[in-house]
Amino acid sequence: MYLFINFKAYRESTSFSALNLIRTIESNFGNDERVKIVLNPLDSMIESSLDKYIQHADPFPAGPYTGFIPVELLPSYSYKGIMINHSEHRLERGIILKNVDEARKNGLKSMICAANLDEIKEFSSIKPDFIAYEPPELIGGNISVSDSKPEIILQAFNLLKGRGIELIVGAGVKNGRDVKKSIELGAKGVLVASGIVKSKEPITVIKDMINNLGD
Repeated sequence: MYLFINFKAYRESTSFSALNLIRTIESNFGNDERVKIVLNPLDSMIESSLDKYIQHADPFPAGPYTGFIPVELLPSYSYKGIMINHSEHRLERGIILKNVDEARKNGLKSMICAANLDEIKEFSSIKPDFIAYEPPELIGGNISVSDSKPEIILQAFNLLKGRGIELIVGAGVKNGRDVKKSIELGAKGVLVASGIVKSKEPITVIKDMINNLGD
């Protein structure tokens, strides 16, 4: 089971705030392999005992590219994986496919974000390690996907069953109850952003989620 924490580009979770939050998470959860941090590319130099994923990268080798983040360079920054096609950074299917291929070539995990069942079905043929179901209209809100669209989580689980792809659920996830319900519906973990990084007590929120995550 997994808790992916998307740091996005909030002031509370970039630069020195990112460093402080990461060190606080490390001091409370040590090397808990269930906890993954998804960092803004600006904070790529921050080292961590936690598995680091990047919020976006480009399917290129190292070379003459300006304004791009080549996937091939990510292992040099201790990244373990890449998030692809978040609703706030949508990509064409061909680019998504290339990103997954480049991630695989460079020993990185890949997580594709999908907005609905049609996309989950489409992206399953690309065979990433994870597909994160995140309805765009619920992202950053107070209504959890597990409350608003529980039937789709169950359908997504059935779609991915036996394909070697793990289902992650996001959008509006705020507490342990949301996590527990998502896991009961078949998810292998959750993707959380503002519910943690903008909380006044992020460690309390993480503990609540971890306690409902399972092994």
